[in-house]
Amino acid sequence: MCGVAGTVRSSSVNNEIGEDFLRRFIARRGPDSSREISHALNGHKVTLIHTRLSIIDLDGRSGQPMEDCDSGWAIVYNGEIYNYLELRQELATLGYNFDTKGDTEVLLKAWAHWGVEMLAKLNGMFAFGAFNRRTGELWLVRDRFGVKPLLWGRLPCGGLVFSSSAAGIAASVGDEVDVGYCARGLRYKAFELPESGAPFRKVNSVPPGAWVKVSISDAGLGITEKHWYNLNEAVFNRAAALAMCSDEQAMNECQQTLESAVQLRLRSDVPLAVSLSGGLDSSSIAALASRHVSCLSGFTYGSPTAKSSEGPVVANFARQVGISAEFVWPKHGIDSLDASLEHLLTAQEAPFSGLSVLAQNEVFRAVRSAGFKVLLGGQGGDESFGGYRKFFVVALRDALSQRDPRGAMHFAWSLGLMLLHEARQAKMYWQSLSRYRSRGAFAFQLLDWEPEVINLWGDQGSSLRARQIEDVQRWSIPSLLRYEDRNSMWHGVETRLPFMDYRLVELALALPSRLKIAKGFGKWALRKIDKGVVPDFIRLNRRKRGFDVTQSWLNDGIGVSLRKRILEHRGVLASHLKAGVDLERRLTTERLSDDRNLLDEALMLAWLVKPVRMPPPVEVTA
Repeated sequence: MCGVAGTVRSSSVNNEIGEDFLRRFIARRGPDSSREISHALNGHKVTLIHTRLSIIDLDGRSGQPMEDCDSGWAIVYNGEIYNYLELRQELATLGYNFDTKGDTEVLLKAWAHWGVEMLAKLNGMFAFGAFNRRTGELWLVRDRFGVKPLLWGRLPCGGLVFSSSAAGIAASVGDEVDVGYCARGLRYKAFELPESGAPFRKVNSVPPGAWVKVSISDAGLGITEKHWYNLNEAVFNRAAALAMCSDEQAMNECQQTLESAVQLRLRSDVPLAVSLSGGLDSSSIAALASRHVSCLSGFTYGSPTAKSSEGPVVANFARQVGISAEFVWPKHGIDSLDASLEHLLTAQEAPFSGLSVLAQNEVFRAVRSAGFKVLLGGQGGDESFGGYRKFFVVALRDALSQRDPRGAMHFAWSLGLMLLHEARQAKMYWQSLSRYRSRGAFAFQLLDWEPEVINLWGDQGSSLRARQIEDVQRWSIPSLLRYEDRNSMWHGVETRLPFMDYRLVELALALPSRLKIAKGFGKWALRKIDKGVVPDFIRLNRRKRGFDVTQSWLNDGIGVSLRKRILEHRGVLASHLKAGVDLERRLTTERLSDDRNLLDEALMLAWLVKPVRMPPPVEVTA
């Protein structure tokens, strides 16, 4: 897990940006070491920069950039190839020798041998730049679901810069804000999309499951882009195969694939821990991991004595499963909350929704302070297995459109049971439901923006599976992955997400709807295979819970911090604000506490005060 960056620029042009400047933006992603190389080719200078977080093979020989003298390829790579041992063995049978024990050399030699064809062999999260000093090719490649970031932009002189950092690119090519990105994200809580992965107009993101090829010649730079992974096609093929299986066989395959996904992500040369939330997904990962890791530690945001938090549930789970639970429940004052908010705005490099992102950042701070560099988490289970409440409605609509009365009764009954058990949280759901209303007038309260109209329910005739795929590719996973990546890497922590294993994603999406929603539960298949693994007080709990921080933190100082930041920078924000808006009256702690949409607007304005924030320096060993 690391930070990557690089430049391609004409040899006749003075450096527009320095390597030290780019390194500053990725230093926190790789605080263990830093290195760079440069090559001259076809009138251009190509520089590759890397900052390392040492996880697999701690020997310095596994550092980057790494070069292969035989093929002429050099690589800077961020991520983990979890099946690197199997790929190493396959390459060894083809005659390759290895000087290191890490996954970087395996990735480099696999790329040199198979080229883009090797991407289908990879099970992992990755974003890399591969340069060939002989052919003048620079490839920028990203994993199937975009777990790891990779961004690029055109330099004013016609050159190119790429990086793990959106802010680093924006500071190099121009930081004009993409209002469309911001307005869409604010309205629908979906910021990152495959075609819009950064909040700056001149910053491009390599789409998930795609590559960008830069051809360097005397005439300049030629750029081509292509997707190498097709989720729809993969799920279609898995569904066709599952049609020949019984429900029991499908469940068994889910169980085996989940266990494999967890075990692969336990490969590490440094200690690892797990995330605990009191929910089904993180509990599944933690329970399975505890079978293979002795004295496993889990981290949660909450306190065992705070009934409004996840702490009591996590404490009970940890005792039953045999995990050491670490509770993150800081007591902040106004000054420390303001400093934490500033760190979060800098770390995220983009706007975000809600204060749970801040709580998540606090968890990663505690993880690193406790000496862990790797944390397993449960991100992705809701999207693939059908855990969100909206999927109950989509499944019912799908059955009705297919004129399936038995299926319609099945999903109507589940919907009714779910609503009955969730009635106590009706207010929160009603506020969240506002982003699903595509009809009728909508207007921001503070910002003079008009977001595009999006139907988050999906087309009337679309299936549950199709709507889930949209969440994986567009409306949910991309933004959640960005929150997690930026927060974890800000503290030098690698997060590993078994539910994002492509084998499990494809399989879960391909399951028939009746195995996703049943008896008032979402994620029915996961609950079935977790029997005997996860205690029933979690496995059969219908209520969903997140980080409960909004009310207390707003009262403790975030409300005052947001108000002060915005009022002191009204001049900077004027072009975005509605004419005549009364900020003093609207930006009270009481209003921010009562209206989550207003809170998100305030957080957006706090980010707009200074979209590109320079990270504080980090001491990195050269």
